[in-house]
Amino acid sequence: MKIESFLLLACLLAGSLAAQQQPDIPLLRPEERQTVDTQSDAFNQALTPILATAAKSTVRVWTGKRRLAYGTVVADGRKVLTKFSEVARAAGNLRVEAADGMVRAAEMVGVYQDEDLALLSVAGEALTPVQWFAGEPKLGSFLTAPQPGGQPAAFGVISVLQRDLRDTDKAYVGVLGDLHFAGPGVRVQEVKADSGAAAAGLRPGDVILQVNKRPISGMLELRHALTGVAPGARVAVAINRNGKPLTLDVLLGNRPDLPQFSGERLQQMEQMGGPTSRVRDAFSKVIQTDMRPDPNQIGGPVVDLQGRVLGITMARADRTRSFVMPSAAVIKLLESKPLAPAMIKPTASRGPAAGQREAKSPPLEPGLVPADPERLRRHVDDMQRLLERLHEEMERMDR
Repeated sequence: MKIESFLLLACLLAGSLAAQQQPDIPLLRPEERQTVDTQSDAFNQALTPILATAAKSTVRVWTGKRRLAYGTVVADGRKVLTKFSEVARAAGNLRVEAADGMVRAAEMVGVYQDEDLALLSVAGEALTPVQWFAGEPKLGSFLTAPQPGGQPAAFGVISVLQRDLRDTDKAYVGVLGDLHFAGPGVRVQEVKADSGAAAAGLRPGDVILQVNKRPISGMLELRHALTGVAPGARVAVAINRNGKPLTLDVLLGNRPDLPQFSGERLQQMEQMGGPTSRVRDAFSKVIQTDMRPDPNQIGGPVVDLQGRVLGITMARADRTRSFVMPSAAVIKLLESKPLAPAMIKPTASRGPAAGQREAKSPPLEPGLVPADPERLRRHVDDMQRLLERLHEEMERMDR
């Protein structure tokens, strides 16, 4: 199948697959459902050759009859990298189910806690270790994650290239941009006290035009200009102040801890498109995709259209976002020594409203949910768009 046709089929099926993942909303008639199922089967068959090799290095991690996560076979074939926060909840012994259908006993022997990854030791005959592709993924590239049997677990495209999700590790100018300013540049609405911007003399009303001679068209470009720049570095910031050009030397600091939303309603909105991972943020190196794996499908490899393993799934963040750690970052991580499991202390969920997970929200009143399916669909769409807008606005602010 030609790649162009393959991608077109993927786009056409994306909406139908989303509909299948929300069975409570009856948007498809029976005959439409049958057509979608037939197309989905054909699509899955087209993906099978691409996934064949990576599937041999994919396992399911179980405790009792409950699947916890997926895992990726690494090293000599007797080690599996998987999602720590999921397997740490195991009430009994761990087992892994490999592509050959065999089930093997497993034991947690190491933890990379900052990345929420665990290393398992697997008993029995060695499995097939993954073959990493350490090249740089391209924006818009198609991705798919295999099941151990070779079928696709999820698919999507790369929507954001590699970045650091740890706010305190990012360079911080210390300005709040004016969202109503049409540009070009970023008009400063507020300068944070004790920041590099304040020390350099930036003032509200200044328009940032360049950072290290890189033109700044808006808030997103300002953010991109600081990507890869470490706290403690100095940057030349060219501004326009009341019609006069100035260049200021700004010492970048560490981003302060940002306040978290405490509302349970926002969490409910995030989960409307499906369940999310308990730990879904603060990773050091991830690419963002629109794949929609279930939380218990996190930890397995991800491949491109050539079947090359570009990384492993790290988290299902919300309805439209999931995160993948690139292969180069995984290789480097495995070169470091993990912590012993006995040294790990339980941590709170990482994500919006961390620490608020156990709070109980008031019960929803049945009368607030529209009975008509079409009205329900509109309400869901409206709330999902609102959530996406919230994410966009939060990322644009406080750079």
